[in-house]
Amino acid sequence: MRYTFAMSGLSRLQLANALNRLATPDFEKLLFAIWPPSGLVPGPSAPQASRVMALLEWVESPTGRGLEEISALLEDLDTLPEPPPLPAPTDPTPLELGPNPYQGLRAFEEEDQDRFFGRDQLVEDLRQRFEKRYADPHTIRVLPIYGPSGSGKSSLARAGLIPALRKHPLPGKDSPHILTLKPGNHPLEVLATALARLATPGDLSIAKIREFQDELLRSDSKQAFDGLRFIADRLLENSPKAYLILLIDQFEEIYTLCEDAQERHAFICNLRGAAIDPSQRVAVILTMRSDFLSATQQHPQFNQLFADPGRLIPVMQPAELEQAITQPAKLALAKLDRNTRDRVNLLLNKSLVQILVKDAMGQEGALPLLQFLLTQIWEEMRQGIEPIETYNRVGGIGGALANEAKKIYENLSEADQKIARSIFLRLIKVNDDKTATRRRVPLSELATKDQDAAQVKAIIDQFTRPGVWILITFANEEQIEMVEVAHEALIHNWSELRDWLADQWELLRKRDKIEQAAQEWENHQRDNEYLLQGKALYNARFFVSLDHETFEAKISKNTCDFIQKSSDFQRNRIAKNILAISIFPILGSLLVTHFFVLKIAHSVLFLDDSCTQNPQAVFLLRYLLLSGQRGNLDEVKLCNENLLGISLHDSFAWRGDFRRAVMANSSFRNAYLDEADFQGTDLMNADFHNASLKNANLKNSYFFMANLENSIGLTEDQLNESFICKTRLPSNMELDPDRDCELIRKIMLEGGIFYEYERTTQH
Repeated sequence: MRYTFAMSGLSRLQLANALNRLATPDFEKLLFAIWPPSGLVPGPSAPQASRVMALLEWVESPTGRGLEEISALLEDLDTLPEPPPLPAPTDPTPLELGPNPYQGLRAFEEEDQDRFFGRDQLVEDLRQRFEKRYADPHTIRVLPIYGPSGSGKSSLARAGLIPALRKHPLPGKDSPHILTLKPGNHPLEVLATALARLATPGDLSIAKIREFQDELLRSDSKQAFDGLRFIADRLLENSPKAYLILLIDQFEEIYTLCEDAQERHAFICNLRGAAIDPSQRVAVILTMRSDFLSATQQHPQFNQLFADPGRLIPVMQPAELEQAITQPAKLALAKLDRNTRDRVNLLLNKSLVQILVKDAMGQEGALPLLQFLLTQIWEEMRQGIEPIETYNRVGGIGGALANEAKKIYENLSEADQKIARSIFLRLIKVNDDKTATRRRVPLSELATKDQDAAQVKAIIDQFTRPGVWILITFANEEQIEMVEVAHEALIHNWSELRDWLADQWELLRKRDKIEQAAQEWENHQRDNEYLLQGKALYNARFFVSLDHETFEAKISKNTCDFIQKSSDFQRNRIAKNILAISIFPILGSLLVTHFFVLKIAHSVLFLDDSCTQNPQAVFLLRYLLLSGQRGNLDEVKLCNENLLGISLHDSFAWRGDFRRAVMANSSFRNAYLDEADFQGTDLMNADFHNASLKNANLKNSYFFMANLENSIGLTEDQLNESFICKTRLPSNMELDPDRDCELIRKIMLEGGIFYEYERTTQH
């Protein structure tokens, strides 16, 4: 049908009216020409007006085509190509298919090379670049492969280039020894472990790992790191024609996961030193996300390798994408009976392939998303569900991953959903530059102290089952079961996960810093020198004691143990320092006195529940404050004491008992007072600036000219049963700071006692 519209200067309303008048086939033709992101415009079964509104919202968005271009396409509607016909409905009978030939989010490995298609030309280009590095003994043998996340770098190197290098050894050389590794938190340890496996095949020696790790860390008088070169020479000394290829996959982990700048420097220098040695024993292949190119400027000589001979991975062209879609299926179908092959070929027809190719060409990081969608299509074909039906239901390439993750998550119970959020937030590291990257975590550390390990494992299994593979599990070099997000595409495409990260970004950063310190302690055989002290310990205890109602990414059991050990160490630190100098006779009596006072303080301030005034309490409390114990006042018992003018700033007094105490003119600035009991306490002119008061009991407490500004976790409900007058309140509260001035005046004139007065009687 021919439509006649005056298109110049068409307004949005006029364009909407014109689109609404289109017949459905013509609207489909226009959509095929425009090709908005998959899942954005509802399918043909939806009302035309709804489809038009969805299309126009995208058209006017920053990534849309613009009203003028859509108007022009509408004017030339008759000349636009027809969209491919959709496959005809088929028999919904389930199909007996073999193993799924697609990878989901997992990278292709060397053993998957027979199912890796579409990159033949690029593989050959990389193989030739690698071979050229050996033409001159003085040329550095490093081949960087870099590109955006989701461009297929890991799969290209593992399932493409490595098999090609095995098939075509260098002229005059034996087949190479190839070690593949990811740097992780400690790249030198990972490298040492890989080398130790080569040195002692079938019998990994911890002693050999430590030996190699020490050698890799050692530098000579010129600050050169030659450990890798020397180790390779020894390992290959009986094979003159042998050489070693190191594939360092996800090289960006030396910036995202390795926090030790010295180890990072030693790792890079070892790689470069071995790769430039004229003996040509070692060559290095790197894969790295291109958004980390700027980070390589920390090592200028290494940075220049990314320009030449480095290779930027281009997007796959339509013919290459078609191979990646169709060839794995053809291999799988060759093993099936003819009737099944005919049915699958009818389902996976050229029209569907064209739709998938066009969708992939418009998606950032499309390759893992395409593989994930193909995996789902194959799994649903087992049930007799047509691929185009699967495609439309999940929202195309852009929606498949997010929809599957969301479906699994929503099928969990509410309690299990909370654990699932905890798992995903522990598997992601937030960076200072506001980016988020995946990280590998031992399965044993994913259960927090209040979670059941078997339940956590059961939930992980929901996301790792065949055909899903949103999470993957594997054993690391030390045979510890690890878990990680299969691909960072999940972070970019699952909106719920992005929301969790945005809501808790700062808490996650604090968590990561504490767990990094705990890891350093573990790496140094739990040496006391690496325990937290001072402000760092205070912050960690503050963090772990918070009862985050919406924060699931709590610290691991191992980190809780680390914080407890740090607390125990700090409690004894002063005593140990005094003990160290007690050999001097003049201080012997001070040592005895100190221990005596600490013993009494422990009995009076932490064990006595009588709530009767003790004349020693004030002296003992001041002694603890002077001796550096502000961070160790949790559950202190100061009920009914006269603490006028006491300074408890920066103290950690979680669940402290201050009932009926006189604490006028006291300072609690920056103190941690969660769940503390201030019932009936005199807090006239007290300063709680920046103090944490979450769930503190403030019933019948007396705030006159007090400062509660910027207090943390304080709610209006907590103050509803307090007495406030001329008090500075947090800015988010709507309470009257002079609410109880008249009531306070009345109680004082009557000679009443605040903690005996029922606050609710005024209402």
